Amino acid sequence: MAIINCPSCQKKVSDKIKNCPECQFDFIHNKSSDGLTEEQLASKKNLQRIKRKYSLQMRAMTGIIMVLGGVLVWYFGGRGLLSISDYLSVAAIGVGSILYLMTRIHLILYRRGR
Repeated sequence: MAIINCPSCQKKVSDKIKNCPECQFDFIHNKSSDGLTEEQLASKKNLQRIKRKYSLQMRAMTGIIMVLGGVLVWYFGGRGLLSISDYLSVAAIGVGSILYLMTRIHLILYRRGR
């Protein structure tokens, strides 16, 4: 008797069981409870990883756009701290910078965790 990972939920199970106790993956017919085969499950997980990476990249791009927008408003608005728009532009620069840096760290950790 060997311990294997379930193709569907990645939980450790015995190779002698018929169904996974967690997700009900059918080891006899190699199908999950929703009718997906191992290859389809792998494809689905790959698509989820791609979507997650794309989402993180778009969040980083949002941070860059916030920084650039704040810099442009502050630069062409007189480069001082005299009005509320100046304070908002500096806040956009700060928030955008933090968002970008945190997202880049998250992306690096995500790539290492694969």
